[in-house]
Amino acid sequence: MMQHNAPSLAEEESIFSRYIELSGNPMMPVTPGSCIGRALRLSHFFLTSEVGDEKEQDQLHNYSIDTATDKIYATTLGVLHIHNNKIVVRPILYPANDGMTVYGDIYHKDFSGNSLLLSHYAAALWHLNVNAPIDTARFNAAIRKAESQNTPVRMVPICKGRPAIHEEPPVIIPLLPQRRRHTVEKSSATVDFKDQGFFAEVPANTPVAVKIPSAEPSNGFDVYGNALPVMEQPTPVGENKTTTLNIGKNLYGILQQNGHTIYYSSCKGLMSIRDDTLSITDVLRIDGDVNIKTGNIIVEQGSVHITGSITPGFTVKAPQHVIVDASVDQGTISCGGDVFISGAIIMNKLNTILSKGSVYANHMHNAEVIAAHSIVTSGSIVNSKLTAGNAIRTCTEKGTVLGSTLVAGSEINIAGAGGENGSPPILIIRNNEGTQNTLRRITSEAEMVLSQSISKLDDWIKKSQEKKLTGSMCQHADTLLKKAKRIRENISNRVTPCIAHPLHRVIIRGTVAEGTQVTMHGQTLTIKHPLPKLSMELENHHRAVRSQTTGTGTASTVALSHYASTGRGEMFPAQAETEG
Repeated sequence: MMQHNAPSLAEEESIFSRYIELSGNPMMPVTPGSCIGRALRLSHFFLTSEVGDEKEQDQLHNYSIDTATDKIYATTLGVLHIHNNKIVVRPILYPANDGMTVYGDIYHKDFSGNSLLLSHYAAALWHLNVNAPIDTARFNAAIRKAESQNTPVRMVPICKGRPAIHEEPPVIIPLLPQRRRHTVEKSSATVDFKDQGFFAEVPANTPVAVKIPSAEPSNGFDVYGNALPVMEQPTPVGENKTTTLNIGKNLYGILQQNGHTIYYSSCKGLMSIRDDTLSITDVLRIDGDVNIKTGNIIVEQGSVHITGSITPGFTVKAPQHVIVDASVDQGTISCGGDVFISGAIIMNKLNTILSKGSVYANHMHNAEVIAAHSIVTSGSIVNSKLTAGNAIRTCTEKGTVLGSTLVAGSEINIAGAGGENGSPPILIIRNNEGTQNTLRRITSEAEMVLSQSISKLDDWIKKSQEKKLTGSMCQHADTLLKKAKRIRENISNRVTPCIAHPLHRVIIRGTVAEGTQVTMHGQTLTIKHPLPKLSMELENHHRAVRSQTTGTGTASTVALSHYASTGRGEMFPAQAETEG
């Protein structure tokens, strides 16, 4: 074996030196026509006689052997490589399968230690029938990097074809994100992965999207020079079709000098992208469930419509209404309007539904609901705590209340109270004195303003008469004075009586279980025996509790208790009576 001048050999070089009497550095590429060395073991090389062999006919070895001298000559630009226990020259140029790009490994020295030039790569590309121009800027940058680092730069795209530009519709790109992230003040703060930001309000006349016109259609070519014509027919609809946005409602566009079109919001609202259409809307639609994919839904404008459910641990907040087509499962809702839930409210008493309007649901279990107006359900209420500023109602005969506390401002109307499967409920009508005091204060302020206006008008009329102004002006002032007095009378006669004697009542249309508690204005009635029905009303300071029972063929009304009102608004029981 030939002794090399190098003091030591790399591992790869040691392997090749077992089979070749090397003439250079096998870690560097050989060029076509250069002598690699003399073969020591021909069994590890592809001989010319083996070209027709079926086993080796697809093997590209990229060298030739002079059988007289056993010298090996490279036929392509490449590096030595062992494949299937035989020596081959692996090319360092890699055409892509689509024929649009040729990648190359860029070396700064060759097998013999000479500089590799652009011409060597150009000759190798010609050998591959590539006629696309070399990207000289990219090639020279890669050569400089390989020389400075003394290592090759792998997979550099040195040749590229030009794709055909087909006729396509313009592209619309949003300029604003649908969500804005909450800023984290401290990096050490815990991260809530359910909180993916809030859907921000878009002010009127805000740029929200830009339409980029498509380029002029033109033919292309691949790296081999094959033409790529423009498609005359549009791309058929399929799985790989690229979707583009469309412009929806509440947007207007202004054409720019560069051919782009900027779209602005015509009103204040939320930016919504749904069904590939961009719009400004007051109702944000969430397709499917509110879960880890969507995160919490928080909006600062309009309402939210959820086509699925709110899953455990997630929150929905909106300044107006919240509509849920399915159920709320241990989720939280807070809104400034009404809450509509087509399914059930099922909670673990750790979450709350808070509404400044009314709440409508099909069924409630372990729910805590607070509504400024009313709470209405078509099913039962089980182990829940409901608080409504006005009324709580179950609108079907299946609306039984079990083991729950219901607090309402004026009315509780339910199908049944308690039963075999649950403990009796607690029903409370609270006397909202704050609302009455507020209305009285507003009425008093209105009367004061009108009185001041009447006084000023009266003084002005007297002064006008002294100055002998025209009769039409005095007549007009007198008309205004009479109108102001009529307004004051309306306030005094219509508003004040309404707040003085509100109607409060508790109605249980079906069975009333033993132990059911009914509280009105601090006075509590506990049902000691099951009843078929119950009606308790308070109107104009008259209070009464009645139960209606039905027998076979006859009906009778039993007055359980009569309550009289003292001057201080207290209630005390009288003797029970029976009416035939």
